[in-house]
Amino acid sequence: MKLHHIILGMAMATGCLTACDEVDADKRFSGPIGVEAQKNVLIEDFTGQKCVNCPNAAAAIEALQQQYTAERVIAVSVHGGSLSRDEATDKFGLANATSKAYNEHWGVKQWPSGMVDPVGGQQGEDKWAAAVLTRFGVAPKVDLDVANLVYDTASKTLTLDVSVAAKEAVTGRLQVWLTESGIVQQQYMPDGTKNNQYVHNHVLRASVNDPYGDQLTLAASATDTKHYTYTLPDVSALRNNTPWNTQNMSVVVFFYNDQQGVMQVIDHKLQ
Repeated sequence: MKLHHIILGMAMATGCLTACDEVDADKRFSGPIGVEAQKNVLIEDFTGQKCVNCPNAAAAIEALQQQYTAERVIAVSVHGGSLSRDEATDKFGLANATSKAYNEHWGVKQWPSGMVDPVGGQQGEDKWAAAVLTRFGVAPKVDLDVANLVYDTASKTLTLDVSVAAKEAVTGRLQVWLTESGIVQQQYMPDGTKNNQYVHNHVLRASVNDPYGDQLTLAASATDTKHYTYTLPDVSALRNNTPWNTQNMSVVVFFYNDQQGVMQVIDHKLQ
């Protein structure tokens, strides 16, 4: 991973997607005015396919990932709420039980909105750039690693080991999500039209572990490794029964607590 310079005055352009599985001290990058990205940042983008302004939020994420790389700005699109379409009942739907539950848990009432890391509550996409920059300056309290990741195509079963290495004594929750990018599906657009060829990226598909993570308490310099097994669901009974494309899927891992937000997050390609 090369050094990436943060140029605060540059205009944000369209995005690109890359992935990483561990962040070391020598893989940090710094900006020209002394802003050092010490950790990766998670944007939880609450969105819906009937939300005409949600493509603007997606564009803001792409621009941030273009500016800082998708290794540093990791996004998850969480479909839910009144402007979403349910995969169980709608042939276009991308919302699922888990993503809908997250929208309800966080009390989301308007879309798009998002949470960065997530601290500071829900914010519009115009606030994300500043929030990301602030979170870059936070020293990570843990390192994360994904190892022994195997996806068996015959059984549609994923197995992986996730390690949390504490830099200091910490208590928090380890969360493991599955996302999919490159999904071509209908989206309402800012001009009021319906785009049937819209490409949805980093869509939350499932939680591999408990929807609110596994509780961990680690002493300084301690490491805990969790083994996970997850079988992709049979979607044939859903109204939107398009199979998940595992070539475009990622495992998003983060460690967080309610007081400090996300202490570190990584994105690892499934295949």
